[in-house]
Order: sequence, then C-alpha cells, then structure tokens
Amino acid sequence: MFLLLPLLLLTTSAQKLVGIELHLPGPGELPPELPGTVEGLEVVLGDSIVVRARVRRSDVVTSSGEVENREVRVQDLASLQATLRSFKDLDPEQRRILLVPEDAVNGARVIAAMDALRSDSEGELFPQVALGVAP
Repeated sequence: MFLLLPLLLLTTSAQKLVGIELHLPGPGELPPELPGTVEGLEVVLGDSIVVRARVRRSDVVTSSGEVENREVRVQDLASLQATLRSFKDLDPEQRRILLVPEDAVNGARVIAAMDALRSDSEGELFPQVALGVAP
C-alpha cells in the first residue's frame, strides 16, 4: 500500500485530472453531420432522373428504424453528379451503384449516364455500375 501511493502520484499528471476539452457549436451553428453508410444507391433514368438511397446513421446494425430512405429528383447529369458527390462524401468506401433506365430511354443516354455515375470533375464516384430493370 505504501508503494502504490507514490507510484500513482508520479504517473498521473494535472492535465489528465482536469478534464476533457469540449467543443460545442455556437448559437446559430449546426452540429456537424454524423458520418453514415450508404447501404443502397439507385438511379432511375427516365424523363427526369431520380436518385434513391438508403443511409444508415449508426454503426449499430438493427433490424429496423436506423435506415433513412432518401429520394432526390434532378434534371441533368451535372446535378446528378453533384447529388452523387454528396453521397460519396458521406460514405467514401461505397463503390457500387444501380442504374435503372426506363424503357423509353435510348442507348446513348444510358451510356452518358453510366459515364456520369463513374466519375466527375473531382474524381471517382461509383465505378461499379450495375444495370437494373425498370418495374
């Protein structure tokens, strides 16, 4: 017991005993967005372009409740790339995306959309593009 007290006094520092430095957002500031994982990403190509994503906001996998379904409508490929960049920033590890062209879409537009899904001016987006069938 006598040896334990000097050992504890020598190995602890005053800074460790004071507390943890805490940064809180100021008035009018929003807290930073929590990182998440994008579980499913789908682009429906038709008259307009619809991006559907399932985003998990927690690292705890549960059977229900923790997944947020998002749907964004865009009109052109540039705004599609901007939307996809926000999902890529949210989950940089995600590489796969599903492209579902409607029946009336021609082949040239499908190829242009596939190129837009793979990369943008900032770099790689989703290089693994899978084609799906419209319901």
